[in-house]
Amino acid sequence: MRLALCAVAVLVGCNDGTVKVDTTQDNFCEQIADVACHNMYQCCTEHEIESALRVTDPRTELQCRDDLRVSCERASADIQDSLQAGRVTFDAMRLNECLNSIVSPKETCADVVTELPWKETCKDSAFVGTVAIGGACFFDFDCTGAPDNFCAANQKCTAKPTAGLPCGTGCASAYYCGTGGLCAPKLGAGAMCTTTSQCAMDLYCDTNQVPAVCAAKQPGGAACSSSLGCVSGECIPGQCMGTTQTCYKDTECTSHCAGTTTFCSTSSNCSTGTCSVGGNLCSSNTSCIAGGGDTCVFPIQCVPGDCLGEPVCTNATITVDYCAAVSAIPVL
Repeated sequence: MRLALCAVAVLVGCNDGTVKVDTTQDNFCEQIADVACHNMYQCCTEHEIESALRVTDPRTELQCRDDLRVSCERASADIQDSLQAGRVTFDAMRLNECLNSIVSPKETCADVVTELPWKETCKDSAFVGTVAIGGACFFDFDCTGAPDNFCAANQKCTAKPTAGLPCGTGCASAYYCGTGGLCAPKLGAGAMCTTTSQCAMDLYCDTNQVPAVCAAKQPGGAACSSSLGCVSGECIPGQCMGTTQTCYKDTECTSHCAGTTTFCSTSSNCSTGTCSVGGNLCSSNTSCIAGGGDTCVFPIQCVPGDCLGEPVCTNATITVDYCAAVSAIPVL
């Protein structure tokens, strides 16, 4: 199971007809090996191929496919057992679509994209559990609704806890472990939060707001106050006026004496004042007692922190290396 999922998750591409994908529950390892070796022999050096195959002498592409097929079959023995016993069914269309989106394009070994081609086609496993809650199982993927249902120690499919139940080893995916160690529904946009784990999918806990609330991540070009708030994971910061310090808001910049970078909390830290009526030197208004609106006037003011520029989210960009992606498959 792990092999099949990893294999389809780390290679990226678009099938232009150089690899024919037509999976069945009997040949899925062969098909995964075909795609992996196609990418390797199109984009990897000989040394990289030998390292991935864990050999010290050259291999042909056909030998690569035989090696990886055997490795896949060994690693997926649990899946094969569940398929034969009927605890799992195989969704050929799902795996076909996934693998077709993985095949490296002709004469392309690296690319820069904004969204991985396999993001949608490979998000769900092609091996679908059939065992209902309370039914006999051997593996988590045997159970319907996995991963929210799992194979417990008594080898019975069991549902992960939901609202109001003790968290145990973890709540179902739409819930978080809340007050008193009880599962609670994940929070929607605008709901108060303390951590992102409390927020529904694709939301994060925006702690820059008071109080902190769950909020949607923003696309490239949108205003942001932290990298957590961007789909790309990167918010380009501003710069504190008169310094090289980066910032996302004014409060992150320290006050400073006008014309310098010297820190200050009041204007008295920057210069000695003069009473506007009495003419005597002063450090605060309490020193000015001549009456008639006598106040302490400072020639150099303490200027509040100012974050220059408008922090914005970058556009999401991902560099795909088809050869390096192959080496990330655990079985290799």
